Amino acid sequence: MSNKFKIIASIILGCVIATTFAVREICRDWLLNSAREQAENQLLTYVVDIRRVLASYKYLPYLITEQKSVTAVLTNPQASTTPLKHTLTQFDKAANTKGWYLLQPDGSLLISSRHNANWDQHKAANITANLHNKNGELDHDKGVLTSSYIANDTANYYLSLPINLSGKLIGIAVIEVDLTALSEPWLTANEFILISNTKDQFFLSSHPQISATKMNMLGTNGIKTSQLSNDADIYHWKIHHRDYQVQQVELDDLKWHIYYLTPLSNLYKTVDIAGFITAILMSLLLSILLYRHERRQKLYSHAALKQMIAGTNVGLVLLNDDRSISYINPTAMHYFGLNNDDKYLYASQLLSQQDDNKHIIEQLNDLSEIPTLTGIEVFAHNHLGHRFPALLSITPLAWSQQRGSLMTFVDISKRKRAEHALSQANAQLETRVQETTAKLYTAQEELLLSSKMAALGRMSSAINHELNQPLTGIRTLLSSNMLFLEQGNTKVLRSNMALIDKLVSRMLSMTAQLKVFAFNRPERLIATSITDILTEVFTLQEPKLSNIDIKVDVPDSLPQVLAEPHRLHQVFANLISNAAAAMQHTSQPQLSINANLIKGIIYIKVTDNGFGVDDDALAHLFEPFYTSKKIGEGLGLGLAITANIMRDMQGEITAHNNQHQAGMTFTLTLQTCNHN
Repeated sequence: MSNKFKIIASIILGCVIATTFAVREICRDWLLNSAREQAENQLLTYVVDIRRVLASYKYLPYLITEQKSVTAVLTNPQASTTPLKHTLTQFDKAANTKGWYLLQPDGSLLISSRHNANWDQHKAANITANLHNKNGELDHDKGVLTSSYIANDTANYYLSLPINLSGKLIGIAVIEVDLTALSEPWLTANEFILISNTKDQFFLSSHPQISATKMNMLGTNGIKTSQLSNDADIYHWKIHHRDYQVQQVELDDLKWHIYYLTPLSNLYKTVDIAGFITAILMSLLLSILLYRHERRQKLYSHAALKQMIAGTNVGLVLLNDDRSISYINPTAMHYFGLNNDDKYLYASQLLSQQDDNKHIIEQLNDLSEIPTLTGIEVFAHNHLGHRFPALLSITPLAWSQQRGSLMTFVDISKRKRAEHALSQANAQLETRVQETTAKLYTAQEELLLSSKMAALGRMSSAINHELNQPLTGIRTLLSSNMLFLEQGNTKVLRSNMALIDKLVSRMLSMTAQLKVFAFNRPERLIATSITDILTEVFTLQEPKLSNIDIKVDVPDSLPQVLAEPHRLHQVFANLISNAAAAMQHTSQPQLSINANLIKGIIYIKVTDNGFGVDDDALAHLFEPFYTSKKIGEGLGLGLAITANIMRDMQGEITAHNNQHQAGMTFTLTLQTCNHN
């Protein structure tokens, strides 16, 4: 499911929900307001009916007081009540009431139009209670009084008139009115009406679902107020899980409250139906609009696709499912030399029928699936039959209500010509590079040979100088010895032989240095103590160092180094011997040796305050057979041997002249014994 579809579906759903909610609220407000107005009008009609019906009974008690025998019956206990009872019975039948009564001042029954009057103290109390004012005093001039209450789920309504004689209450005329004349039309019309008396007690109900007795138990606290969109107040009352809209009015003369209840269940159903219909209509409307929009998009998509294809500068061909050409853009028409009259072409006809294109043509002719190709080099041909190389891409494509594919052609003739020219240039460049490399290799070999010859020349010159002098001396001494031998001068002969031995020892020392210089790298390095090696060197060279101030700073915690002890001894011996020789003419010769551990590497510095060397000699200091000493004082192999030994022990040696004092400093770097 695409994101676009999800967004459209969400918008449609949101519109349907919002519209449905709005219509429901509008419909609900309108129906509630209509019900309120209708209830108000109906309530006014019923108020008029109530007043009209009650008014027809209001003057009936006067008929009792106008009877001549009433006073006699009330004042003379011996007077006959039969004629008056007969009269009251006739009045009762004629007026269609529930009973005519003549009561004594205390409310006890004296005469009744009914044989089974069922007069009780409760009825008497309700009648006599109206004869007293607010202060509880008897009021003789109240006129016709009303009394209403509910008993045994039956509404009781009485009209009473005090009977006075000489300002004294002698009796009460009472008419019991049948209120079914009011409630029966309401029940027939299925109206819900409640009437309460001055004590806010319901005594009359028009419908069994809202009996007066149960409503007295429920009370009026459940009435809630709400406001419509037109700011009109409506009142809701939930009775036995049913919602009612309430309209009420007070009868000022009777102090009655009349409640008109409108059931809202049907109204809510109407609102739900309106919301449901609105949701369906909105869904249909939006679906129709969406369908029309999609259809319009599909109708325009093909034309838009053609317009887009026509505006590109590469060859584009739109294919149908059967690989026939649906549309070809101007660039492709230029590639293939086609015009608008060339119709009913197939994709395979655009490619040259040769082995290079065989696999592509087979894929195009296979209608079971749409091939997907990207940047495949093929050979196409134009209407003149000329072939040209092109990059072909095929992509499945859908437009309008069709499915097909899009072929992309890019003419790469210029690129191929450029590639061919570049290939030729690369071949020529490669040939030149090989020729130049051969010349450089030859020159390098010649330079290396020259370097070797120069080194050999320096070595030959050094050996020649170093060996010629003792050999010449030996030759001279041997010639002299022949003469001294003939003369028998053994003393001089022995002295000359000692000199010859000294010269031979010197020559042996020179050949030993050459042997050391050619010494191979050791096979294994071991843990070696710098302190122990320095102690041995100082002991052996003590005669040379007797006049030199020596300072050694090697921490006890310094780890051992990886080295070959004998060769490390030779390194320190060479450096200390050279330092002693360099400080022969120094007034206060000083030699300092210190060692430090930095990041797993041990740095050893050997510093003297001798005469040092110039910068030119410093660059060649570790080259073999290079020496600044006089002829006969060395071959120039000491520092070269030292440098070779340091490399063999995976270390190195550097040298520099001291900046703030005379002399030089040699720095040795060696690995610790725990280095991997």
